Amino acid sequence: MGRALLLAFLLPALALSAVTAAGAEGGPLPPRDAWARDHPEDNGQKVDLGWSESPSPDISSYRVYRSESPDGPFRLVGERSTDAFVNYLGFVDTGLTDGVTYYYRVTAVDRTGRESEPTPVLSAVPEAQVFQAAVTVRKSMVVSLAEQRLYCLENGRVVYVFLVSTGTASKPTPTGNFCILYHDYVHPIPKYPGTVCYYWMGFYEDYAIHAWPVYNGVQGDYSSLGRPASNGCVRLDPRLAHIPYYWAPDGTPLAIIPGRFQPPPLPVMGGHVSASVEAPSREWYFAEGFTGAGFDEYILVLNPGEEAAQVSLDFMLPDGRVERREYLASPHSRLTVGVDSIPGLENTEVSARLTSDRPVVAERAMYFDYGGRTGGHAAAGSPVLSSNWYFAEGFTGAGFDEYILVLNPGEEAAQVSLDFMLPDGRVERREYLASPHSRLTVGVDSIPGLENTEVSARLTSDRPVVAERAMYFGYPDCPGGHAETGRRQASPLHFLAEGYTSPFFDTYLLFQNPGDSAVSAVVSFFKPDGTEVRQEVALGPRSRGTLKVNQVPGLESSEFSVAVSANGPILVERSTYFNYPR
Repeated sequence: MGRALLLAFLLPALALSAVTAAGAEGGPLPPRDAWARDHPEDNGQKVDLGWSESPSPDISSYRVYRSESPDGPFRLVGERSTDAFVNYLGFVDTGLTDGVTYYYRVTAVDRTGRESEPTPVLSAVPEAQVFQAAVTVRKSMVVSLAEQRLYCLENGRVVYVFLVSTGTASKPTPTGNFCILYHDYVHPIPKYPGTVCYYWMGFYEDYAIHAWPVYNGVQGDYSSLGRPASNGCVRLDPRLAHIPYYWAPDGTPLAIIPGRFQPPPLPVMGGHVSASVEAPSREWYFAEGFTGAGFDEYILVLNPGEEAAQVSLDFMLPDGRVERREYLASPHSRLTVGVDSIPGLENTEVSARLTSDRPVVAERAMYFDYGGRTGGHAAAGSPVLSSNWYFAEGFTGAGFDEYILVLNPGEEAAQVSLDFMLPDGRVERREYLASPHSRLTVGVDSIPGLENTEVSARLTSDRPVVAERAMYFGYPDCPGGHAETGRRQASPLHFLAEGYTSPFFDTYLLFQNPGDSAVSAVVSFFKPDGTEVRQEVALGPRSRGTLKVNQVPGLESSEFSVAVSANGPILVERSTYFNYPR
């Protein structure tokens, strides 16, 4: 990457009058339509400049000169090389004093070193555009070249981790201590017409942290995230780049280190809820499981009996391999198995089957940082296999990633059908083969026709399996995730003890009608004072329905429980998204 000089203290104090003689003697023409204004996306102390190409050929760079008087003297404060991966038709002058009028002139330099006459004098007054209350949280960022990760910290604690791509060996990312100099939402790259970098955070010369570039309106292929692939900048997943852009104000310290970063333990925030189980069992199945970067998985076993239980865990991998581990669960005790710490299971999708010589109860807990969406979920295993599984909840809109996980513990492959039921009654069917002793993962978001919709699902299989649904989400101000085992059959009656709405809690009821006939349901909300609020819901055949409880009159801010009575078998789930104020 070419290094155009940005900061005055990196540049020679060169007077404009000493370098313009060539322009008067047949040198290149100056740039056109130059302008200067207060930088539009900052907290002050910056001026934004721009211009159009010089009409002359073979321009190698543009130089920016500044003065605090319209009559000069003007001194060089920045230079933009036309060979650099940077917006050489623009410049952000930093480190200024708010309220002071600054004057600028811009010249063009050709490849023989001749410099043009300067543009007419431009002027601008920097002022703070964003007024923030006193900030007590100290923010900082670290980029690890070895890990290809960006860490965002508050008061020394990691709050976000993002996969990045930094510079290649021929165009390396600079290392050292920097800070965020300025923000630029849309940053064009004139060297490559049609190329735009969004969420640009300049930190040194012409280097920045930004989203993976867009080329002629088409998002570039960012499958190289996680390995060096840039021209020296730090590239982010375009779906997540807005998070650090708005999180990190101007002046945020940034360290770029060649080695690995050893952060303090990552704080994981969120909450989960799980229903009790009806009875201990000698078998439990878990379709979901993942031990990759940012995920910690545990299997929790309760032995309520009077004697020790010999517990076997078969961990089934996507390629059909099975890793067995044996444990002893003492009587009246809790056994914890950290799946990540088991050799051979450090970085993989995994399902599990638990067998025991005595009845026990088993749950799975997962704590995660899924692309900056942190949280945790817990769910009891299924004590039985089934050829039918239903999921009322499902959403693939912006910020939501949904997965259906299928465990086939049998000796033969299972033919799996998934019917995805949409709000308008359309059904999208997909067929899959679940190999024996293996885990199958279906990314619902990636299925054509299901990219941005509410959706319910029905799974049928020619052999008994276990199915779960996992969702990871960036619900506004409520990042997190949850996982749930499917239901094996529909019913006309459903009960939910928990329920809450407030400005910080959004609660939804999700309905699935898997049948061929329309169904009507009456939803009864029972409040703490004994009052009842009723709402009717109509469900078309083979469809999904959604009721946002916050919008039901009388339930805008309330605790409640729910009873659902329908004139046909349906499925009901409750989802709650919260920013719990402590």
